[in-house]
Amino acid sequence: MASPRRNASHGEAARSDSSPTYTPATPRSRFAAEFSPEAFDEPGAGEAPSAKESVTATVRFRPLSSREIRQGEEIAWYADGETIVRSEHNPNIAYAYDRVFGPTTTTQQVYDVAAQHVVGGAMQGINGTIFAYGVTSSGKTHTMHGDQRSPGIIPLAVKDAFGIIQETLNREFLLRVSYLEIYNEVVNDLLNPAGKNLRIREDLQGTFVEGIKEEVVLSPTHVLSLIAAGEEHRHIGSTNFNLLSSRSHTIFTLTVESSPFCESNEGETVTFSQLNLIDLAGSESSRAETTGARRKEGSYINKSLLTLGTVISKLTDGKATHVPFRNSKLTRLLQSSLSGQGRVSLICTVTPASSNSEETHNTLKFAHRSKHIEIQALQNKIIDEKSLIKKYQSEIRQLREELEQLKRGIFTATPLKDVTEDNIILWKQKVILFLLSHLMLYGFVVFHFIYHA
Repeated sequence: MASPRRNASHGEAARSDSSPTYTPATPRSRFAAEFSPEAFDEPGAGEAPSAKESVTATVRFRPLSSREIRQGEEIAWYADGETIVRSEHNPNIAYAYDRVFGPTTTTQQVYDVAAQHVVGGAMQGINGTIFAYGVTSSGKTHTMHGDQRSPGIIPLAVKDAFGIIQETLNREFLLRVSYLEIYNEVVNDLLNPAGKNLRIREDLQGTFVEGIKEEVVLSPTHVLSLIAAGEEHRHIGSTNFNLLSSRSHTIFTLTVESSPFCESNEGETVTFSQLNLIDLAGSESSRAETTGARRKEGSYINKSLLTLGTVISKLTDGKATHVPFRNSKLTRLLQSSLSGQGRVSLICTVTPASSNSEETHNTLKFAHRSKHIEIQALQNKIIDEKSLIKKYQSEIRQLREELEQLKRGIFTATPLKDVTEDNIILWKQKVILFLLSHLMLYGFVVFHFIYHA
């Protein structure tokens, strides 16, 4: 995804909620050990790197819809305990996962198991990806976005990220977001309506979208307002199965930089990570009976999801010599996430209805294969001025020094050499910029004063 040094737009970063109204997700003690200074240290000499993990694979059942009940649908698949999904018609067919959530499970419960550890890792500099996968009308968007009564994974992750900032007194953070969609194999910027048909590039750090707009964010309210604005530009449409069906894949990226909280940050390394929260469009069967634009959209959706399935199969096949990441925009953007150096959580949403039995079975097989992908979560460090947080810290140090010079020139009996009226006006302008920098660009420091005074 987009790197911090490329085309970051901060034109609206000045907007900030002066008094955030969100409630911390958890008690203060929750992050005390996990986000201690040692949590950000790299392994020393003789220490083993992080142990290998696997993709977290979970399954969430939605209840039968009122229409399915009216049509006399039967249960074809069900949760057998907390980790097993079993076929109603053939009990010998069963699959095991990290967790299986029944129809009455809340999204908060799903988040606690499937997403919380990925978000926590991202705040420590470990890349993370969480995505929902399933057929049309299986509950993906409900799981990822939710509503006012039941927030989804994305708003819960945002709330958790800012909660972690509040609890981590020894570090300062800079957060920024981007939001894109892949519609008919075209990448569009949802935060910038003019950003159409953007190109995917690659460098030593991985893949990124050229020209994607990024916004510096200072509160959960700010983030959620950007998401809401982006959703206005997303492609949706009506199908036989869903009145408001997502016709594109979306990737919401939260980029996190942090450094030790101290007066002078020179020489300090910066941790950097990206948290990708992905809402995939649902695969569609021939029973959807779509025509025209909807059929074309469904064709592109199915093709990209088929490629994703192929990539997953290749990654779990020890003999595979080539993984076709480039065969779709979705898999190309997910290449860095699926290549094994960040945490990945897959939430498969399924319907138990007999009419979707085959599609549900395919989803279950996809999730089962995904669980066998091995990863080794690594912490990302930046030691140069390419970090945006370093850039802001350097600018503020310079402004602080010039402010001190101005104060000495005004309040000492002997004015500083070369202090003219024009210089004083120029310095006053810089003082204003200094204050704006603290409030707008370096606003994450304000969190510490607001919540820990």
